[in-house]
Amino acid sequence: MTNLHQNLAQLFGFNTFRPGQEPAITSLLAGQHTLVVMPTGAGKSLIYQYAAMCLPSPAVTLVISPLIALMKDQVDSLQQQAIPATYINSALPTAEQSRRLQAAVQGQFRLIYVAPERLRSVPFQQALQRMTIGLLAIDEAHCISQWGHDFRPDYRRIAQARAEMGHPLTAALTATATTLVQNDIVELLAIPDAQRIVTGFNRPNLSFEVCYAPDTATKLQHLMQLLTEQAHTAGTAIIYTGTRRDAVEVARFISDTVGIQANYYHAGLDSDERTAIQDAFLQGKLPVIVATNAFGMGIDRPDVRMVVHFNMPGTLEAYYQEAGRAGRDGHPARAVLLYAPQDRILQQWFIENSTATFQDLQHLYRTLARSGQSQVMIAVDQLARQTNLDAVKVRTGLAQLERARMLRQTGDEGGQMQVSLEPWDNNAVTAVTSALEEYCAHRQRQLDQMTDYAEADACRRRIVLRYFSDRGAAEAPRCCDNCMVQQAPPPDPQDVNTLSRAERGALVILDAVKRLGHGVGRRRLAEMLKGSHSKDMTSTYTRQTYYGRFAEFSRNRIEQMIDQLVLHGYLKIVGGDIPVLKLSHQGQAALTARAAIPLTIPGTDDIDDGGKRKRYAHSSTTQETEALFRQGLQPNDIAVQRGLTEATIFQHLAALIGAGRLALTEVVSADVIAQVQAVITEVGDLSRLAPLKERLPASISYDELRCVVEDARRQRKTV
Repeated sequence: MTNLHQNLAQLFGFNTFRPGQEPAITSLLAGQHTLVVMPTGAGKSLIYQYAAMCLPSPAVTLVISPLIALMKDQVDSLQQQAIPATYINSALPTAEQSRRLQAAVQGQFRLIYVAPERLRSVPFQQALQRMTIGLLAIDEAHCISQWGHDFRPDYRRIAQARAEMGHPLTAALTATATTLVQNDIVELLAIPDAQRIVTGFNRPNLSFEVCYAPDTATKLQHLMQLLTEQAHTAGTAIIYTGTRRDAVEVARFISDTVGIQANYYHAGLDSDERTAIQDAFLQGKLPVIVATNAFGMGIDRPDVRMVVHFNMPGTLEAYYQEAGRAGRDGHPARAVLLYAPQDRILQQWFIENSTATFQDLQHLYRTLARSGQSQVMIAVDQLARQTNLDAVKVRTGLAQLERARMLRQTGDEGGQMQVSLEPWDNNAVTAVTSALEEYCAHRQRQLDQMTDYAEADACRRRIVLRYFSDRGAAEAPRCCDNCMVQQAPPPDPQDVNTLSRAERGALVILDAVKRLGHGVGRRRLAEMLKGSHSKDMTSTYTRQTYYGRFAEFSRNRIEQMIDQLVLHGYLKIVGGDIPVLKLSHQGQAALTARAAIPLTIPGTDDIDDGGKRKRYAHSSTTQETEALFRQGLQPNDIAVQRGLTEATIFQHLAALIGAGRLALTEVVSADVIAQVQAVITEVGDLSRLAPLKERLPASISYDELRCVVEDARRQRKTV
């Protein structure tokens, strides 16, 4: 097959190759082992599928893929194009597995998809000996490297299986692999001469953002705002959580409180339930899915407009791969990290509990050796119960014992693994545990790099590309939150006398954080502003300009004000185990411009007298918002163009409504107006927003409420 483009159209219906596809296919057709590193959505699967169709009969392409759902999707797609393909995995009845395996031996398929653990199956091993493997394609190849973000011990068996197949032509493919991981892949697969096709890691259609949160409640507030914004556009969203419990609770919050249909997905669900949820998502029947990292590899829904990480992943590789599931159609999409410094604690727990110590390995070995037999049949969950070790640690421990040649896994039958034990070798196990300590140190460095990304003031896209040794330009229409704030033209400085009490209070908090310079804890800052006389109030704090400025408020109330500034992005929380507050770029810009920051002082009227509202409505920053709004821009578009938060833009619009310069119906829908007016009639008091908000559906935002209240105030004054 010499005409690559003609065959591309005939076989797959495409007119052109994507970047990297053609050189990778050419390399394979020339008989060259090939390592392919291309971004998520760049079309890696086409490379081995195309090459598979060029193999002379009866050679077959064996595809190692980690996820059952991915196999089914790709096989269904190939069969629709009349390409004979199948998959064999544990989700199929045993009789169907045997039928497909027999058909494979008879040469009825060009491609066969299996999970790496299938290589341990005795019947499959026997069938492989009767097949001619012309191409071995290893998807998600980074899983073979312990230096990568998703090491899977079963991937280590691929090298041995490859040798038993006769060292066939090999394609290793991944979306995320640093130079270290790339080197590990080719070494472990024994293909040192592999041609490397690395296309670059930049995804210009993705924008990167970090929202800072001191606690789970603030994360949920961020999430509500993000999903409410997302609801106005077509497409879907994926929310990643660090634990199964969080996946369940966040999905319920989205359904019950935000009012958007959501479901959760994690490895603890049974196979049928996971398949049903994933199918609903891929078919467009589920607007939002909340999942652990069990959901993701090979998920091919093109219109994912937003990926939100509710918890920080442990590595930039994991983060970028999961974030890369957004915008596979090439249209703009958002990757948002909800960051709390405490997230680091969860990742450190994962590092500690996913590795086995010398004592753990000894305990595992002794448990297996209790029967006195050299051959043992046992299931992982059974071994976890007997040793009282986590199942992940059991799998890792078995892999380490195998590396130390203390045992050999000879096959799987009936859901159990067959293990052959060798005599205990203290020196070999000591060497393995030493290597494991090095691995843990590497994981810790990866966690440090992920934390640096979350807390950075610099371009986040550049940080990601530098991590992957990509020296290309970090260019994108909407790069990242840091760049967008820095690139926005500075607003004209406000006259502080036109600001409300709450708005001046916001600037006091920001200036206090700036003056402290080194960062300050949330509670310590509140105590300083309160004027506390506690022993922690050293001269560093008591001599500050703003010491005691908020003496009339309780410390709890001041902390709530601080949290609002964190929520709206003016302050960020950094520092890992000892979190401190620092100014964000947005906070620095607001302080420089003496901007009108929307802030509610809990328990007080958050809007000053009508005279100040009137002056605010005529301020230059509000007039600029008015001009853009009259040009047809929506509040979120105005916020982006001006480098402000959407909440600030709504503050401007509310002031314009209160001054009679904008009609309420131009900003808020008739349905929302009717609901808010009904509550206003019931409550009567317009001095505070909180009592009104408590009686309204969660789908109605404070921004909309403020606009309706301003209109009601204006009408009362007219009467």
